Amino acid sequence: MKQLVAAGLMCLIACGGSSKPPAEQPTLANKPAEEAPPPPTEPAPPPAADTGGPTDAEVEAMMAQAMTMFIAMGDAVDAAGSDCGKIAAGLSATLDANREFLATAKQWKGNAAMDQKAEAWMQVHMNELMPHVMKVGTASQTCAGQPAFDAVMKRFEEL
Repeated sequence: MKQLVAAGLMCLIACGGSSKPPAEQPTLANKPAEEAPPPPTEPAPPPAADTGGPTDAEVEAMMAQAMTMFIAMGDAVDAAGSDCGKIAAGLSATLDANREFLATAKQWKGNAAMDQKAEAWMQVHMNELMPHVMKVGTASQTCAGQPAFDAVMKRFEEL
């Protein structure tokens, strides 16, 4: 499920959806490197085991819902034109309408089998997905800094 949310929604953020300006990089003084801390003496605990993977039918259903949501997001941007307030309202309404789907998607977060299957699906369908995602990414470049739009982008970040 990481690919569903990460590749889709995080792409929105990566395409300029974050309203935060880039952090200024501090000027570093020319001084000797510090010694690295010693390695831990105890091994790290093993990662939590997945509780099982989704069936191919579950993946197809989830990804079809995701595609429908991304299309609706792109349509919301198209319908609003260049009005950032309307774009924000449309995107917020789309998230609200997909609340149940997003909750279901979160249940798969961290499941390696779902991540792998979702990533494979995304690779096959990237050309279908990206036009819709890019509409939101382009709008985010224009609307970043406007409170209503920034609030919607914060919702994306919290997914």
